[in-house]
Amino acid sequence: MDELKTDCRHFNGDRPCKPHKQSGVVCSSCDEHYAPIKTRILITKLAAMGDVLRTTSLLPAIHRRWPGASITWVTAPSSVPLVAGNPLVDRTIPFNGSLPLELATEHFHVVLNPDAAPDSCALAQSADADLRVGFAFDRRGAPVPLSAGAASWLEMGVRDDLKKANERTYQDMMAEILEVPYLREPPQLPITPEEDAVGRTLRAAHPPEPGQSVIGLNTGAGGRWRFKRWTDEGFTELITRLGQDGHRVFLLGGPEEVERNGRLAAASDGVAIDTGCDNTVGQFAGIVGACDVVLTGDTLAMHVAIARSVPVVVLFGPTSLHEIDVFDRGERLAPDLDCLVCYLPDCDVRPHCMESLSVDRVHQALLGLVGAAAG
Repeated sequence: MDELKTDCRHFNGDRPCKPHKQSGVVCSSCDEHYAPIKTRILITKLAAMGDVLRTTSLLPAIHRRWPGASITWVTAPSSVPLVAGNPLVDRTIPFNGSLPLELATEHFHVVLNPDAAPDSCALAQSADADLRVGFAFDRRGAPVPLSAGAASWLEMGVRDDLKKANERTYQDMMAEILEVPYLREPPQLPITPEEDAVGRTLRAAHPPEPGQSVIGLNTGAGGRWRFKRWTDEGFTELITRLGQDGHRVFLLGGPEEVERNGRLAAASDGVAIDTGCDNTVGQFAGIVGACDVVLTGDTLAMHVAIARSVPVVVLFGPTSLHEIDVFDRGERLAPDLDCLVCYLPDCDVRPHCMESLSVDRVHQALLGLVGAAAG
């Protein structure tokens, strides 16, 4: 009987491994592909989707601290596509509200939980592990910070004044929480050739004028903070100007933007193309990747653009500009208002933050990135 190397990262147990399928090699004679797992790591980071994607920035740092690690990532079902194709993650498990069966019996050397949310903490506490890093859970259902960085993040999460005063990026703070050597790597979002082709096909069908660009406008920003979304009037005027410049506009969004994007496309005299609001995460990433520049609020589309290396202009109001690192791939715009970074769901200030961002300023920022990309 062949001696099975069950400690190899390629070993599946219930089916042949990839090297065997490709070349017929068997465990007892396999040296070239044999990759013994030195550390079994569990990451519990469930939501929101943008936070999950930007946390992938830390994967290289995690592997630097624990060379030869095998990483299992538990996340919300909606976020699985953001992690599952990442070559630095060995396994992705969707969390559906209870302890996954795999975690009920497996042992991990390390559990990494950068999130103080109750479900993430409960998962991290329930897993069988030698070491927990980040946050755990106490018997009262409260998060327990396990490092100085986690304690600072926890306090900032419950104090708006500290959140407003913060000038560190999310990734920098997460690296401190997880105690890993972070070197400012951007997030990663690998997609399939078929998903990438969605964007390329769309661009080929709706090209810009010769020498001009495709500019993606992400018109939504989720439902939690409605003033992360720029105004209809701003988008309408901007589309007109971009059309006069000879650029093509791709309207980006999700289910909440169906009506808005349809309305903007209909009023654009053919300049703006509604790319659909029911794309999968991978298809959406393919469309974003087909753009030369993307305009967005502080939302998932921003993280996707950064991960796809697409220059981005980001509009900020109620959330923190300083927490967002665009990795030298764009520009962050915020109005000159004292009430920014309020994290309030509504606002009685008029003009509010998004109304205070002029079309002139946004247009010039986009043209600057288009020019830089062309140069």
